[in-house]
Amino acid sequence: MFDPLPYAAYGSNLWHAQMRARCPGAEVAGALTLPGWRLVLRKFALVEAEAEADAAVPIGLWRVTPAHLDTLDDIEGRHTYARRRIALPGGGEAWIYHEIRHRPGPPSAEYVDRLRHGYRDFGFGTSPLDAAIAASGFTG
Repeated sequence: MFDPLPYAAYGSNLWHAQMRARCPGAEVAGALTLPGWRLVLRKFALVEAEAEADAAVPIGLWRVTPAHLDTLDDIEGRHTYARRRIALPGGGEAWIYHEIRHRPGPPSAEYVDRLRHGYRDFGFGTSPLDAAIAASGFTG
């Protein structure tokens, strides 16, 4: 049985192959742009509330089970990210992971590659990802 709230991915869990491996049976539930947030890359991805009017981050929505959420809680690290509810534009809510432990970057080339796969899988434009990569100090 699926959880009533979808999971909102913004980092490497956008990559369909990674989510299939981590959460077999999870289904893509859609994609949208979350206004008022921006993608940030340190060692790994995170999202931050942003006051700039044009700030927005693309997110992929996944239909997941409670068991999938337990798996994601373990993978994301219960002391690194916290799962919280977030309001979605147009109504409704989703689960999202917020970083609670600062881990300086830059990200690894392998991690950046996973992010690029995820953006392609969801058909997102890469400008938010490119900006986050440039700001991270990644030299690839």
